[in-house]
Amino acid sequence: MPMHIKAQKEDVSEKIVAVEDKETAYILSKMLENSKLINQNRDLYIYTGKYKTTKISVATTGIGAPSATLVFEELSQLGVKTIVYLGSAKSLKNDIKEGSIIISTGASYFPGGTIGEYVTENFFVLSAIPDLLLNKKLVDAFKKSGINIKIGPTFSSDNYYSNYFDKNVQQFYEKNFLCADMECASLLILSSLRRFKAACTLIINEEPFNGKKISEEDLKKLITKAGSAVFDALIES
Repeated sequence: MPMHIKAQKEDVSEKIVAVEDKETAYILSKMLENSKLINQNRDLYIYTGKYKTTKISVATTGIGAPSATLVFEELSQLGVKTIVYLGSAKSLKNDIKEGSIIISTGASYFPGGTIGEYVTENFFVLSAIPDLLLNKKLVDAFKKSGINIKIGPTFSSDNYYSNYFDKNVQQFYEKNFLCADMECASLLILSSLRRFKAACTLIINEEPFNGKKISEEDLKKLITKAGSAVFDALIES
């Protein structure tokens, strides 16, 4: 049994939807049949149930790469084969408004930080890219659901309040990054190192220049709609 997730292998599905917080996990758990809370140690809530006869677990990661990476490591120890991250992000483009859905084609990151603890060599960085077939399943599922999505490169940072993105948003815009989050790169790096499939879907909760944020009510509705598409992609993967 892992140190922080107090669960046995049989308690957790090989297919995971990872989310930031327990409120989102609870919303998605209500979409599963016979959903059961199988861990809440350290406030890391994990529910397991069935979606269209397929066993799926929903797991919280907490905020940021250090917490999320711990969860991804321990899920890997429990035999997980596929993780789709459904998180939040800040837009880095004027035309990507709050409430938009992003599917990452790859996550850039600053050297060092949590990822730097895995990559100690200073002459290269690892490629943080999703499983291509899983990403295709996500794109297909969202298109089938009628939810508009944007597909492209994203950026991950360990520090939400550094104001780095606000000060340098034009540079990130010119490099064609769609949004910034805190967890995607660590998931995609770890999936390569630990040999499981992973992909990232992000809900834009904040715009870059005016600070406009999505309302709590609209966010909950979007989580439900996006959750259905993610579940559909998972059962096909």
